[in-house]
Amino acid sequence: MAKRTKQKYILQSYPRSHESYVADDAIFPRCNPLKKSKLQIAIRSAFERSLRNKKGDFLTPHLTPRDLVRTCLKHLKERSDPILSPSFLGQCSLAEIFEMDAIAHEMQRHRMKIGSFYQFLVIELMKSRFTQVYDGKREGDVEAEIDTPVFKPGLRLYISVKKSSDTVGGQDIGGVFARLESLAKQDKNLTRPYIGIVAIATPPKGIICDFSNSRTIKFKDDGSPYSPNCEVWYPGFIYPFVCGLDPYDVYRESLKQVGNYLPFNSLKYREECSALLSEELKRLNLVDNSTGRIDPHKFQEFICKTKIP
Repeated sequence: MAKRTKQKYILQSYPRSHESYVADDAIFPRCNPLKKSKLQIAIRSAFERSLRNKKGDFLTPHLTPRDLVRTCLKHLKERSDPILSPSFLGQCSLAEIFEMDAIAHEMQRHRMKIGSFYQFLVIELMKSRFTQVYDGKREGDVEAEIDTPVFKPGLRLYISVKKSSDTVGGQDIGGVFARLESLAKQDKNLTRPYIGIVAIATPPKGIICDFSNSRTIKFKDDGSPYSPNCEVWYPGFIYPFVCGLDPYDVYRESLKQVGNYLPFNSLKYREECSALLSEELKRLNLVDNSTGRIDPHKFQEFICKTKIP
């Protein structure tokens, strides 16, 4: 019989380890390695999904130098601080501005997209092993029903995929677990015990632990679990479990494709873009002719009052 914990969560009746609430290792065996061709298809599908908007339209990255310069100018105007940015840019040469702003900005955009990629990658890889895998209620969520070798009738998984452990830290982790528990409670089609999972797709603090040490239960300061039914899965477990491959194999194969979907055009065209941006800054009358640098007062007015023609 299921029993209630102090947190009022119903303790799910699957086998657990003797030391903690974590599910018994035998429930989640490592599967046979996924064929390279199928891994490549899953990676390609995940990248393609990560570059589509909610309508399904494919969002192409900025490709031409003029596109990049327009984006850089827009970013300089809309994201600059009216005090700090004029002071900083006034000390830079015009040739430096594109590289310092646009490259960092493009990296930030790519970080957001690669976060979505990992979410879709876990979904695609799970589909390669299990037949009942579905996109969850929110982006980055996965729901799946799986059979297990030692426990019948199997399990329902509610998974929230996160790029890194930094995404859910401190008090945030409790909120994620509460949401996963809520999904299970509201699921009218639930016919088996469930586990809520926070899946961390990249190595926490640059370390990948082995398969048997990459699942854990998170505990509060008072020693009680945030939820006895929710685990954190790390890369050393996720990838071997869903596709039978070590994280390194998945990362290496993804590296071969990432340039097709998230190219660093700001690096490729930085010299041409630096020259074009310098021309635009002069055209907008933001350059002090005596120094050849940004005039701080003119730039301050630019980001507060002036519209880009």
